[in-house]
Amino acid sequence: MPNEFVPVAGEAMPANLSRRFFLSRMGGVAAASALAAAPVAAASGPKENSELLDLGARFEAAHADYFATSERVSELQPVFRAMAPALPTEISGSEHERFDGAAHADFYRDPASPKLKDVKGADGRRVRIISSYALERNFRSQKMPKSIERQYRLALDFERATDAALQASGLAAALQAHHNADGALRRVIYDMSQTRARTPGGLAIKVRATAAYAALGADERFSAAQWLAKSMWGDLEEGEAL
Repeated sequence: MPNEFVPVAGEAMPANLSRRFFLSRMGGVAAASALAAAPVAAASGPKENSELLDLGARFEAAHADYFATSERVSELQPVFRAMAPALPTEISGSEHERFDGAAHADFYRDPASPKLKDVKGADGRRVRIISSYALERNFRSQKMPKSIERQYRLALDFERATDAALQASGLAAALQAHHNADGALRRVIYDMSQTRARTPGGLAIKVRATAAYAALGADERFSAAQWLAKSMWGDLEEGEAL
């Protein structure tokens, strides 16, 4: 019996997807649109995995929550920055600059960034800063020299003032909510990769999740490729109704 075709996004698509057809269209967003418009299952064909359908709904909710919490972080970042203390010049400098105590300095991560991006100075270079933790670690078995003790107090004061600004601005709570949303979304993506699709509609759910998750950043793009893309290839290899 010849393969039936259904019109999708201006082109004809087989009602029963083949591995060759699917892989030939996995290169961009058009593939996601095409598969997302595919019927969930033919009336006489297999039924989609109910767990995958549930994961599809959970993904949409988690994805929306991710963006809602991200927007809240963006709203509060300028509030925090207006309250945050300035970097103490006595314990910080450029990544290639030699300053007193530089041997104890680490790259400074932006406390307002959900992914803790490196802070860069006016010269475009990454900033290094001496932290109280680094000094405690490096001098745990010996007494700190007086010059180091002063840097230690400066570091503690700066860290406490930064934390106070995070709390007072509401950014600390917003960052935690975003972190939780990010973890929940990642878990849904992983669970989806472990759940088999039985119909073109099931594959559409995975393709939609792959495209949306990969668009969030390099780390997410890598995870989407390693988890969901491989999962879809496995679904097609099994070939129950695809």
